[in-house]
Amino acid sequence: MPDVDLPDLSFPGVAFGPQQIPWDLKPLLFKGGAQVHARDVASMIETGKLGCPLIERIELVRLIRESLLNFVDGGGRRRTVASCIDKLKRFFRWADASTTQALSLITVVECYRHWCDALLHRARVGRGLLERTAYGYGSIVGWVLDKVLGRATPLIKSTRLRCRKQGPRAVSPNADKQNLEEAFAFGRFLLDLADGLSAEAIWGPLPLQILMRNGKTLELWSGLKSPDTLKPPNPNWPAQSRQAERRAAQKRADWQAERTYRTRFSIINLRITAEMFMLMGQSAVNLAQAHQLRMDQWRFKPSSQGYEIRTYKHRRWGPVVFEIYSKYRVVFDRYLQWRKAIFPEDPDGLLFPFLGKNGTPAQRQSDSPPDFRSLKRISKRAGVAFVGPQALRSTNVNWMLRRTADPDLTADEKQHTKQILIGVYEKPSLQRTMVQTQRFWAEHDPAMAAPGPGTCTGKYPHPVADMPATAVQPDCMTPSGCLFCDHQRDIDSQDHAWSLASFRLLKSFEEVEAKSNLNPNPAQATINRITAKLKFIEASSSERAQWVKEALLRLEEGRYHPAWEGLIESHL
Repeated sequence: MPDVDLPDLSFPGVAFGPQQIPWDLKPLLFKGGAQVHARDVASMIETGKLGCPLIERIELVRLIRESLLNFVDGGGRRRTVASCIDKLKRFFRWADASTTQALSLITVVECYRHWCDALLHRARVGRGLLERTAYGYGSIVGWVLDKVLGRATPLIKSTRLRCRKQGPRAVSPNADKQNLEEAFAFGRFLLDLADGLSAEAIWGPLPLQILMRNGKTLELWSGLKSPDTLKPPNPNWPAQSRQAERRAAQKRADWQAERTYRTRFSIINLRITAEMFMLMGQSAVNLAQAHQLRMDQWRFKPSSQGYEIRTYKHRRWGPVVFEIYSKYRVVFDRYLQWRKAIFPEDPDGLLFPFLGKNGTPAQRQSDSPPDFRSLKRISKRAGVAFVGPQALRSTNVNWMLRRTADPDLTADEKQHTKQILIGVYEKPSLQRTMVQTQRFWAEHDPAMAAPGPGTCTGKYPHPVADMPATAVQPDCMTPSGCLFCDHQRDIDSQDHAWSLASFRLLKSFEEVEAKSNLNPNPAQATINRITAKLKFIEASSSERAQWVKEALLRLEEGRYHPAWEGLIESHL
């Protein structure tokens, strides 16, 4: 590498596994360094194959590294930083190949906007990228540059990239019911796995036979069907002292434990995965939080007869508390006893200590969730639809929201703000929407359907003050009673005048029949009420008087209002 004094652009405070490549932003200082694989870029820099470093980029890259390092030191997730570095490499890769302007701290804003335009062009014209993905690239790089430049307004807002949020789509009642049934079936499947993978069954002969509730039988093998590949230590190893004898015994015990775990790690991990999914399904804990839980992060609460889980949520930058329902206590207690039997030497470790292929605890980063592909394959073999962690959490949140109908309570219980709950997690339901719409209009509709002519403005019948003794009492069922209700309202239209005149004609037929049968009939009171209404309409204006005149003329011609036409013709 040319003799240039470059700053340290690594992340010394971040631990990496033996198979992981430590982060280093030094390749961003070289043209073409962003597109070289991380395993090869260091040797290419040392041999000078990437040329000289671009001096104008040093300050920009140094500030980027400082911002990301401060984010990690402040409790930020490693996965977020890894994503930022990946998107920054895309940005620098484009700057190396697509622009003639040197990328520096002074020109980075202009270059960033040109890059966002290129992403948008690629999404809309080239069709090689989704607009939502393009916005994701731009927002992540813009977030880093906002920290570097100390901007108050996000840099992404100065570009043409926009996040077109796809809101939750309404589903039919059948589809909503089917989702719940699949979640319940998956929960029963997890419980069957936990029942079948007891400590005795795991250490017993292989393959395991697990009878499921749907009638199917699962046959499970271990990860290694030939456990004899491990050579035992020499049992005749001479023990020259008591200390050497103890070492030999410990070596034989370690060999036996390694042999056991290496041949049973897959079914042990399967039981742990099933238990973790059951915990996520009934408490709505995120996968990113569930796999990091430790044995000291839960405690029994006699007051609520359940468990309380305390953990840290990175997006919230603070602690969160999840409640385990009391009915799950038996299942959770059983898992704790199982864990104690399987991992007797790790009483204070992870609540879900997954094993690696060599039979030792998996060496994974704290923010890297475990792989659950084996559970997905086995659920497919069992004929049960797999429900992922995100779907489990969404089902749990929506179930509680519908049962309580209280967004504030649900948001507090599930560790959300109300805006996040409604904007992200709430899933519309057609059946629930129809019920809510019906209830709303039943309470607030100012024009309710009335059995008689006109409309109604109330929910309960109430008689008018001067109602005759022979009139029908208002009951929201008979048209005559509706006319004597205090909530009845006339409609200012010609059709209403025609309806009143037709209904009066119908009541006149009923009055004639009542006189012939010598039976008392309140029809006369109804006729008088309608006549008074027609006279009032006729006297209010010349236009309304013409309405009444035309209504009476139609009746003479045998043209009756459709609401009363059938009843009138039955009396003729």
